[in-house]
Amino acid sequence: MASIWHGFSLSRQKMKKIFTLSFVLLLSLQIQAQRFGYVDTEYILANLPEYAQANERVNSQAENWAREITVHEAELERLELNLQTERVLLTKEQLAQREEVITEKRTLIKDLQNQRYGPNGDLINIRRTIVKPIQDQIWNAVKRVAERRNYNFVFDKGSDLSMLYTDPKFDISEEVLRTLRPDMREGQSTRPRPGATPAQTPRTQSAPRTTAPKGDSPIVAPKLEMRRE
Repeated sequence: MASIWHGFSLSRQKMKKIFTLSFVLLLSLQIQAQRFGYVDTEYILANLPEYAQANERVNSQAENWAREITVHEAELERLELNLQTERVLLTKEQLAQREEVITEKRTLIKDLQNQRYGPNGDLINIRRTIVKPIQDQIWNAVKRVAERRNYNFVFDKGSDLSMLYTDPKFDISEEVLRTLRPDMREGQSTRPRPGATPAQTPRTQSAPRTTAPKGDSPIVAPKLEMRRE
């Protein structure tokens, strides 16, 4: 009886191994059947004139807001200097009034900075409004190229996804760019050509940057969020 049970256990273990190997083989075949590609959206954006124009519009508005805040900061500095100079000559009531004006000015500056440059501020909203149509154009172009090539997945090399190695033959950035700009001639893009030496590699023009008021981080364009339906 024990020998029969032992043989049954071995048989179960053997069947389990066969099932596991079959599952791994089936999974590997499914993975091999998938077709992958990737795009470099930073490169595509660098070669779209409308994106450069959109950045100019956003940066111009951001500079106007920065000048507005700078005017208030200069006024605050003048109020503080006058108070420091005239403090000994002021009554308690006058001193309290001056300090109240300074406090209100500081609050105004802080509110303006949050309103213009905060997480949900005017700068973020205007970028979304202006850049989103360009994002949609790129998405539609990627979708057309992916359908033409029968790709199941397209990754964005310019996103936060870590891509340790990429084979150029799976890069469809150039094809996407030609779809967006059919008038662009060969060699007109800013992308380094494969195999080019440093002397032959054209320099990529980065998107314009606008500096926020002191104390804030540099303003840069948001990353594209590519989606798949």
